[in-house]
Amino acid sequence: MADALHENSETLIQTRTLAILGLFFVGIAPSISVITGFAFKAGALAVIVFIVTKIWMFGLPAFWHIYIEKQKFSWSPVKKGGWSMAFILGIGMMLVVWLAYFFLGELMLQPDALKAILDPVGLTVPWKLAAAIVFWVFINSVLEEYVFRWFITSKIEQLVGGKWRSSLLSSAVFTLHHSIALVFFLEPLGAVIASLGVFIGGTVFSWLYLEYRSIWIVWVTHACADVAIFVVAWNIVIGF
Repeated sequence: MADALHENSETLIQTRTLAILGLFFVGIAPSISVITGFAFKAGALAVIVFIVTKIWMFGLPAFWHIYIEKQKFSWSPVKKGGWSMAFILGIGMMLVVWLAYFFLGELMLQPDALKAILDPVGLTVPWKLAAAIVFWVFINSVLEEYVFRWFITSKIEQLVGGKWRSSLLSSAVFTLHHSIALVFFLEPLGAVIASLGVFIGGTVFSWLYLEYRSIWIVWVTHACADVAIFVVAWNIVIGF
């Protein structure tokens, strides 16, 4: 009996240790990319760092899951439904973003600062910005759900348990690199409001994942929010 309890205790400690290490090594990658691109405005170097950190964010969770934790690969299939909920929440987020832009745009945004950040990497050119938007909506948002919901939210769930506690803490990690980026092209009030919006959105994303256990359900909601944001960005940078 004592041996079994000791073995279970050691297993729990090992699981939590691996979860903490995985959280650290994966969680720092987005902030490194954002700081390089927004704080240092490193141009071509920022693009290289962006690509490297994306590979890092994609590869390390899979490596950690399969080779460190000895778990099986999965495509995160949709088994519990959730498509309707995903679309309803996504459309709600779109409306919130557009209403915030309509009523608070002048107080929140720094259009010249946004253009200054995007111009060195060519994203003030219409076709390049369009290509970037397609990438962010159909690839980057999937990658973020894979990283922040499947990996990071799951690791936090292992540490603290509970759907809402895990969702809130995961959202805090998700909000960090977004907030770093936001301060460079939004007014202080706008950065605070937008960061709060990201935190609420991240909490919703994490809750959706823990409720339905598929990144594809969450991606639908995330993609809707991204489309709304990029419509605003297109209007600022290119214009309609």
